[in-house]
Amino acid sequence: MKRVVLFVILAILMTSFAGCAAPTAAPAAPAAPAEPAAQVAPAATDVPAPAAAAGKPLIALCLPALDNPLMLGFKDTFTQNFGADYDVQVVSADGNPNNQATQVENFTAMKPKLMFIMPVEATSLVPKMVAAREAGVLVLTAGGDPGNPDAYDSVMMMNQYLSGYYEAYMAKQWLDKTYPDAADGSIETAILVSSLNQEAVDRSNGLKMISEPFMKNAKGELIDATGKVVGDAGKIDNPAYSPKVNVVQVAEAEMFQASQTAMQNVLTTNPNVKLVLAYAGDGGMGASKAMLDEFAKGAGVSAIEDLDKIAVFGVGMIGAEGPAVLDSATNKTVFRGTIRFGGDLHARTIEVVKNMLAGNVTKIIYDPLDIVTLIDGKLMSTAIEDTEVFTIPSATPVDVKLGPPPG
Repeated sequence: MKRVVLFVILAILMTSFAGCAAPTAAPAAPAAPAEPAAQVAPAATDVPAPAAAAGKPLIALCLPALDNPLMLGFKDTFTQNFGADYDVQVVSADGNPNNQATQVENFTAMKPKLMFIMPVEATSLVPKMVAAREAGVLVLTAGGDPGNPDAYDSVMMMNQYLSGYYEAYMAKQWLDKTYPDAADGSIETAILVSSLNQEAVDRSNGLKMISEPFMKNAKGELIDATGKVVGDAGKIDNPAYSPKVNVVQVAEAEMFQASQTAMQNVLTTNPNVKLVLAYAGDGGMGASKAMLDEFAKGAGVSAIEDLDKIAVFGVGMIGAEGPAVLDSATNKTVFRGTIRFGGDLHARTIEVVKNMLAGNVTKIIYDPLDIVTLIDGKLMSTAIEDTEVFTIPSATPVDVKLGPPPG
């Protein structure tokens, strides 16, 4: 169960982490070349490790799976960009953290120039990553902070706290437009959170900034516009704060079914909730379904009288979230916006690797964010310029192009 939940998080982080297949027995890796005899390639399932190319330094990719376009894209882009000068080897853990630990250990013995790791389970892999760095391997990891800076030279991840903070800001903008004359504390609000790990807690704390008058960091410390911790004398107004909000319930729920059930329970005790800040985009759609079901009970039974006055927001856009936001124009849903992790992940990873190989290493690299919501009935995206401290977005919104429906 823990592994499944962790893959849910990676799906939100990486935009399309389709569920990894259950572990299968790994076929034997092909025999290592005679020179050097000690270099035995790590076991792989979907893609056997090729023989080491004579005279070429090694770049190793340890991926959690090779069963979806995102993972296969890493294999292809690394080969295309580095195959001429490096021996690029790719292995899949098939969703099994023990497989991946062995693969990292075996690659370390082969002394690659660089190892790119997307952990199945980051915490348990930390000792192997530390050992790789101690052996002189450049380690790049992606998907989240393993929790030990000694485990990597560089990490690509999203700022979970800011993703929640910008969701709060998006909800505040909707409130000001929908309820321009609402009295302070009059809009009953529910927040769906997660305590799965520290990153989940950080995002959840970002959501709660809708009810905080002054800017704070993920630790709850007062900060200025640059993110510097300050005292009371230096505190500044929080742009995501809405005095109209009255948070009547905070519930633990992440994905669709759990969030739908949580909202059903919320509405039982707080039937006048008008605004919901969900932990995830998928969870936001579940909360929206609960609100629509409540509305369908009809006047005299449901306290929801006007769907135009109801909104749910979330974080993530990996499946049906975009169409769901678009459908909110006609109240087929009340899921009115989400935070998307933007940019070309493959291209950005290649750029980071090139910089690392050239000696330019950045410890933490945050993924870009953008706000996706309806503007004049159109699905639009507004880029967020700063991924380290909250700033009011100033970019010009652009159209969001939706692909074919998932599945």
